[in-house]
Amino acid sequence: MATIAEYIWVDGTHPTALVRSKTKIMPETLEAPDLSDFPLWAFDGSSTNQAPGGDSDRILKPVCMVADPVRGKGAWLVMCEVFEPDGTTAHKSNKRAVLREVMAKAAAQEPWIAFEQEYTFFDGSKPLGFPAERRYPAPQGPYYCGVGADEVYGREVVEEHMKVCLEAGIHLTGINAEVMPGQWEFQCGGPGVDPLTASDHLWLARWLLYRVGEDYGISATLDPKPVPGDWNGAGMHTNYSTAPMRTTGGRGVIEAACEALGTRREEHLAVYGWGNEGRLTGAHETCSYKDFKYGIADRTASIRIPRMVAEVGYGYLEDRRPAANADPYDVCTVLLKTTLGLW
Repeated sequence: MATIAEYIWVDGTHPTALVRSKTKIMPETLEAPDLSDFPLWAFDGSSTNQAPGGDSDRILKPVCMVADPVRGKGAWLVMCEVFEPDGTTAHKSNKRAVLREVMAKAAAQEPWIAFEQEYTFFDGSKPLGFPAERRYPAPQGPYYCGVGADEVYGREVVEEHMKVCLEAGIHLTGINAEVMPGQWEFQCGGPGVDPLTASDHLWLARWLLYRVGEDYGISATLDPKPVPGDWNGAGMHTNYSTAPMRTTGGRGVIEAACEALGTRREEHLAVYGWGNEGRLTGAHETCSYKDFKYGIADRTASIRIPRMVAEVGYGYLEDRRPAANADPYDVCTVLLKTTLGLW
């Protein structure tokens, strides 16, 4: 029986990178493989915006693996970094390599990350749940965390996605219907999950979301503003803490981090997702991209300090600015650099 490995990587498409994958079939059976069992592999970088056609081979290096719940026993999902042909120089599109370097300096602070990944289902060119006979459904209100066929759309895909993520061993901590019809969220990462692992698992969870959607004929978009007008956008709120934030007196450390984040607004917005200005308008539970503020339990702020954190005096902060299509490696990198003074 063969071993099947789905090599997954982030491409060089600009302004929003895409996730790519291809299948490697290894003739030997690996009952309990580790990363060293999966070799380097080449791919055509000219087809992924990562190389010219005249010198197109780029190298995939496995960095994270989970069981493949789609193919089942003997199959694995293998997250990879992209390298130049020498196999040692990270490709310029390899944002994970940058985060690795920052993490080497930040590890002593024991950073934890959790992502709240919002996304919107589309049925062809129409958001799922938007009626065909008229342009818009009923206004926002009943859809958030709703139940019933007239309030939520695509639950069968969401439930299947949750199931396969848990079977794979991805750090999934929750799901919920979001404010716009056809819009959902899953949470990935959490207590004890470092930025590299959380980001790897988010990309793997995104891949599984797209893959499950294939079986239902439904696509998921990470567009920050999938429908113009009086509809919520889609974000990737990022919950972040360090060991000093999580101990007695941590609220002061959190507030100092918020102050630091206010001094690097442009650097953060530059990597928080293309098209984010259409979402960060100051309406629909956002702070305008032109402004910066933080506050307790304030969902109109750039950074929210949860009320429970404020009451106990330690915990984490929520950066509400990242768009749904942001690269988690980028988001973690700037959070660490700004709050820990690593610029």
